Amino acid sequence: MPRSQRHYEQMFFKSQNYWQSWITFASTVGLSFTLINSPLAVAERVNPVLLSSQPQRAVLTGRNGQYVVRIVVNSPADTAWKVLTDYNNFYRFLPNVTSSKLLKVQGNQKVFEQVYRIKALIVDETSRIRVSASETYPKQIAFKLVEGEVKSLQGSWTIEPISSKQVIIQHQVNVDPGSTRTRALFYSIYENTLKMTLEAIKKESERRN
Repeated sequence: MPRSQRHYEQMFFKSQNYWQSWITFASTVGLSFTLINSPLAVAERVNPVLLSSQPQRAVLTGRNGQYVVRIVVNSPADTAWKVLTDYNNFYRFLPNVTSSKLLKVQGNQKVFEQVYRIKALIVDETSRIRVSASETYPKQIAFKLVEGEVKSLQGSWTIEPISSKQVIIQHQVNVDPGSTRTRALFYSIYENTLKMTLEAIKKESERRN
């Protein structure tokens, strides 16, 4: 294999590893924002029967930065709500979050801060973000990123009861990494990490039962 080709392939895989670490950060930032009535959400609803057949896995639909992700959680709606609004303890169960703190409460409006540690190759960086949240108990939490590492990120978390002891947690997100990043690679990795995030929420909700 020519040296130039080997060099190109090495650089590609290093870049891919870097994006894997970065996008894990971005997806955990994505406890976010209001797209409940978007055409994507209406057109691509997932049948609860399909979700129930894959009890441990998240199901994702959408593409190019507009996603709907759902997972069945074996816990009451109130327990799932407490996990999704546990701003002071996100660092205990969300990937890459090293600290989290609720800064402001004004009725159903919350502002919280999180610190993330990103490790990739020789990079070892810490990022601090602030997020505003609007809560509609016990069904929806809408978020808006105030400061972060992407151009835009918004969506929502919703809780859909199936029974008194089982719910569907749904995450809708619209993310734009900006024009300076490799968008196709960003979206490919982002889709995988969205599933990981939902599965972490499921695990924590069921642990608290």
